[in-house]
Amino acid sequence: MLPRVASQNALQRRALLFLRGPNAWASRAILPRMTTPPITLEVLPAGYGDCLFLSCPVGPRTWRMLIDTGPDECYPRLKARLEQIPPNGQGRRSIDIFVVTHIDHDHIGGAAQLLADKSLALTFGDIWFNAPKRPAARGVAEGEALSEILGAPARALPWNRAFGGLHAVTDADAGFVKLGRKRGAPQITLLSPTTDRLNDLFGRWEKELAKLRAKEVANLKEVPPVPRGRIDVEALAAMTTPTDRAVANGSSIAFLLEHGGASVLLGADAVPTVLAPAVTKLAASRGVVGALKVDAVKLSHHGSRANVTTDLLRAVQADHYMISTNNTIFNHPDDEAIARVLVHGGKSKTLWFNYGTDRNRRWEPADLQRRYDYVARYPPRASGGVTLALGGS
Repeated sequence: MLPRVASQNALQRRALLFLRGPNAWASRAILPRMTTPPITLEVLPAGYGDCLFLSCPVGPRTWRMLIDTGPDECYPRLKARLEQIPPNGQGRRSIDIFVVTHIDHDHIGGAAQLLADKSLALTFGDIWFNAPKRPAARGVAEGEALSEILGAPARALPWNRAFGGLHAVTDADAGFVKLGRKRGAPQITLLSPTTDRLNDLFGRWEKELAKLRAKEVANLKEVPPVPRGRIDVEALAAMTTPTDRAVANGSSIAFLLEHGGASVLLGADAVPTVLAPAVTKLAASRGVVGALKVDAVKLSHHGSRANVTTDLLRAVQADHYMISTNNTIFNHPDDEAIARVLVHGGKSKTLWFNYGTDRNRRWEPADLQRRYDYVARYPPRASGGVTLALGGS
């Protein structure tokens, strides 16, 4: 476990905001020279959804993970990023793990395009995705079924190999599952979903799948104007709000990834009533008293007040909190959620927004940052996207 960062200067050394595109390393000139960080996390511009790309050095090679794709209209941006992966001698680009966290369009709407895109010449070491068991034996037939479920042409794909071909679910007693790994690869600990939450989804699988294929967005609401005036952080943080009860969100695959002394909790849209107890049990298993300390947390459900609760923030604390949304459709992040991070998220933290929208910039005022001891970071371009280098010296 990495120690807490003692100063804001140290924070800025350990997490850099890089320009996207051809000028990706432009900021390096004003910062100390760094070796390749243990974890590089890119929060790609995925509209109102999630699309995360992680890279970790493992010996002479780069280990890669893709988490979700965002909605279908964001696929061209994801494709442009994947085209930057250097092909191997056979002209193939490799992704070690592709995680399809749950069947909401804003997370996997681009999956069909990704799997059908032959121009990328992608190979996958494993694809994590939870679907009801099928009569056919696991193997090629199941891989083709995975393609079919995700709306792509039939193709043999690896499916949940890390879980023995079974579902990605946590241990009922332990509350988490520490996964096996190849030598030198990142350590991953599964924190969500529970078997009960996954069975809730399977009970209405056809309805949820139909919504996905119809690109239907649940709980659509009109986005109101950005509030003006002073933000009462304490009052917002203290507000009592309902927790997330969405069946699909409850089935989210969420986990802790650790590598080279760096750590990031990737929350997908996991519900706090599953995620907080799992993190608490993981901390206890490691002999940690109080909150589990990690470098970074991707806030669940794009910073929804129904998912970012006080209990969760008391269970896990980080130096960096990422919010992935351009605020459309659901009006995330909720003010209550960000206020809870400011009050309960520990000291000297950084908020990372992958879009520099008016709503996201509500948290930019310097006096607010000084009062609550945080830094708000935004992408330098309207197209969005931020990159964090975790664990670098």
